[in-house]
Amino acid sequence: MRVAMLHWAFPPMIGGVETHLAMLGPGLVERGVGVDLLTCPAEGCPAREEYRGVRVSRTPLMNLNELPPGRLEKEAGAVKDTIAEFIRESDPDLVHAHNFHYFSPVHARALSEAAEEAGTPVILTAHNAWDDELAAGLNKMAHRWDGVIAVSRFIEKELAGAGYVANRIRVVHHGIDTRRFTPGLGRDRFAGRRVIFHPARMCHDKGTHVAVEALGMIREEYPDVLLVMAGTGQMVDWRHLRDGYMKIITRRIKELHLQDNVHVEFYPWQEMPGAYREAEICIYPSCFQEPFGLALLEANASGRPMVVSRAGGMPEIIRDGVSGFLVDMHDHRQLARRCLDLLADPALSARMGEAGISMVEERFGVNAMVENTLAFYREVTG
Repeated sequence: MRVAMLHWAFPPMIGGVETHLAMLGPGLVERGVGVDLLTCPAEGCPAREEYRGVRVSRTPLMNLNELPPGRLEKEAGAVKDTIAEFIRESDPDLVHAHNFHYFSPVHARALSEAAEEAGTPVILTAHNAWDDELAAGLNKMAHRWDGVIAVSRFIEKELAGAGYVANRIRVVHHGIDTRRFTPGLGRDRFAGRRVIFHPARMCHDKGTHVAVEALGMIREEYPDVLLVMAGTGQMVDWRHLRDGYMKIITRRIKELHLQDNVHVEFYPWQEMPGAYREAEICIYPSCFQEPFGLALLEANASGRPMVVSRAGGMPEIIRDGVSGFLVDMHDHRQLARRCLDLLADPALSARMGEAGISMVEERFGVNAMVENTLAFYREVTG
């Protein structure tokens, strides 16, 4: 079997979908599937390369950061030609698009038309669900997908409610490579500090501001606390909101006199396992209906309890009071209290970490994710 995949970004760009692709593609290759990927350029990467058996092609026409809507419409013909050529060169049995139900109607239409002309079935993995005008427009294309993978039960319900064909939807939870994310000690870079790690790009949706407000309360009891944040480097910034938001966050850190309690560092994908080991606990105070939360699996596999928002698909991963805590969205006080509970009780933190390790090993391994995806491929292609 050959599969042609499309997504806006791929490592070294960092994000949940990018991490997912970096595991799914090679996992399929190991099972004898040929995988081609069309994505956007990245600094230091050639236009064509191979990543663990996946043939990667990069084109500026997949870089939505550099394609504002007015220009994108003018490039519609070129987008269609590029996608059609990618499908011709790949000669796949199946086209697999990731998040093509949002961001760019131009690309979604081009892909649908090109796949239809090639006579190739096309499936979508919906890593997110949105409720706005753009999503409403693209939902009108719901019937064009021959199959849809939802990354959580939450996303499955959202898609069905938006008009997607229910019997074409399958839930395939993300998985992680538990050989990479393992418990243990870090490099002791922050000796003498109580480290809380927020493993997400710094933006409003991921609750960076909530984490900072909670830190102000936590520091009152633990002056040596250190909030480590993963920065904004190599992140996708569709709407160019990053700079303005970062100014707000920087100003708030100064207002709360937290400069000595915040460490911001961009962690390349390959260094993330070590970053989890540096922390005592991890947080993910998302301020939107988080579709799944791959970082939750990474933290739990590393033996670190998570404090996360009660939002979207995250309660499908974190069992409240077992492998971490659930808190109300936007509530920095609840977030702070639960962090304080864990900092004050290392035995509780250790028990939750062990429960998280067991949960990931039982339910969220990368092998299960790849096998379930491959089974759906076979179902769609008949």
